[in-house]
Amino acid sequence: MEQDRTIFDKDTFLDLTVNMIPLFIMAFFFVLFLPMVYGPFGWDSTYSLLQIGLILVPFGLLALLTYFSAVAIEGDANETEAREAAEAAAEPETEVDDASASDEAETVGTSTTSDETAADETAAEDDEE
Repeated sequence: MEQDRTIFDKDTFLDLTVNMIPLFIMAFFFVLFLPMVYGPFGWDSTYSLLQIGLILVPFGLLALLTYFSAVAIEGDANETEAREAAEAAAEPETEVDDASASDEAETVGTSTTSDETAADETAAEDDEE
């Protein structure tokens, strides 16, 4: 059963919580800071733009980093699923190959049965004593 995965699914959100918490904190303080620029402190273009820039630029960079991290995490998850599917598809082939190899060995007469192997091991133990 193959399911369609999006970039921001539950597992990816759990992995990106480390980046999302600071994003929410920065957004919260930006919302609190913005009215103060026009309120008691007034608007001084140089300092006000610098203060807003010091909040928005890291916020934007962290948001971009979070997006690329989500894409990388999802890509890794897709590669892992593809690798597991390929391994699962390859396993029946090796079982068939092993079965055909043992059939060929029995046909040629070179295979040993478990009784013969057990007898050889018992004889080797008797020789060591």
